[in-house]
Amino acid sequence: MLRRRSPIVRFLNTSVILIIAFFTIGMGAFGEKEPTKIPEPADNFSATVIDQGDVSSDITLFSLDGQTFISGRYGGATVSIPFDNIQEMDFYAKGSDLFATVIMRKAPQVELKMDKDRIFYGQLPYGLFSIKIGDVKKIIITGLTK
Repeated sequence: MLRRRSPIVRFLNTSVILIIAFFTIGMGAFGEKEPTKIPEPADNFSATVIDQGDVSSDITLFSLDGQTFISGRYGGATVSIPFDNIQEMDFYAKGSDLFATVIMRKAPQVELKMDKDRIFYGQLPYGLFSIKIGDVKKIIITGLTK
């Protein structure tokens, strides 16, 4: 004669199985993806990117999510500034928000509130480059490369 397990035992068994499945399936999602392909921007800008650990990288085919402009919140508006107009950008946190001071070539500087999850891409002399905007300390746009 078969004995039925109590509802509590069945609930605990099901819970354990679901927890194990959750952690096993989710393990592949941790960490950053390695770039195997970068979006190719319309213009080839070169830049020096300095991350929060003060590691400096010289990049060509530099873009923000494949675009050659930076955009962020300026008060209640969204502002987009082409890399052509930018000399450098300094990134810093204020509370839980990320800001960029954008220093222009021929205009006053602007402070933009940024989306931390956007990604800068580029080409290194020895491989591909990607970095979340929240991990960047400073970017110097060195110009258009032919």
